[in-house]
Amino acid sequence: MFDKLMAAVGIGSARVDTLLESDAAEAGGLLKGEVLIKGGEVSQDLDALVLDLASEAIKEVDDKRVRIGHPWASVEVCGAMSIGPGDTRRVPFEVTLPLLSPLSVGRSHPKTWVATRADIAMALDPRDKDPLRILPGPVHRAAFEAMERLGFVMTGAPLELSRRNPATGCLQEFEFKPAPGSRFGHLDEAEIAFLPSSRGAGLDLLVQRDTRATGLGSLLSEMAGTDERFYRLPLGGHETAEELRRQLESVLN
Repeated sequence: MFDKLMAAVGIGSARVDTLLESDAAEAGGLLKGEVLIKGGEVSQDLDALVLDLASEAIKEVDDKRVRIGHPWASVEVCGAMSIGPGDTRRVPFEVTLPLLSPLSVGRSHPKTWVATRADIAMALDPRDKDPLRILPGPVHRAAFEAMERLGFVMTGAPLELSRRNPATGCLQEFEFKPAPGSRFGHLDEAEIAFLPSSRGAGLDLLVQRDTRATGLGSLLSEMAGTDERFYRLPLGGHETAEELRRQLESVLN
C-alpha cells in the first residue's frame, strides 16, 4: 500500500522515454521512433500513450508579446496496457507530420518539441520532451525558392497564436525583405504564410505586401495601416518554383 501511495506522487512510478529516429523530419513526411516504458516499483495501468507536438508561439498579453508553449497536434500511439514492476516495453510509432507544421527555417523560428504523455493510473502525468526540427516539404521549398528568385531574402519566421489557422491554432509568418538593388525596392517587406485550403484540400498561400513609404501620401497610408495588401493563392501542392515565382510576381509588383 505504501508503494502505491509513493507511486501516486511520482516516486517509484513508471517512466517513459521517447527515442526519435532523427531529430529532424519533413513537414508532410514521417516522424519515426519508439517510446520506451520502464515499470516502477509497483504494477500500474497505462490508459494511453500520447505524443504532443508543440512549439513556442507568440501571444499578445496586455499589449506585450510573450512566448508560450503551444501544442498544435496530438497523436495517440497506443491504448491501455498494464506495466508490471521492472517491466520494459517498447512501442514503435510512425507519425505523419502535418503540412502546416511550424518550420525550423530562417532566423527567429520557433523551438519545437515532441512531448510524450503517459496517462498512468495512480501516478503523476509523466512527460518526456525531445527537441525536433521540422524541415520544409516540397511545396514550402518551392515557395521559398520562388521568393529568392524574385530577389527577396528571408529575415524571420515567427510563430504566432492565430484564429486564421484553425487546424493548428497558430500561424507562422515567413518574413522577406527585398535585396539591395531589387526591382521590388518599392516594398518595405513581403510576408507569406501557409493556410488550410479554402477549397477543402491542400494549402493556400497567404501573401502580404507592405509598401515602402516614399512620399507624403504613402507615409500617411503607412501611418494609417492601409499600406498592406493581402492575397490568397490556392496551391495544388505540385507547383514548381518557377510557377510560384510567376504567381508571386503578379501580386508583389
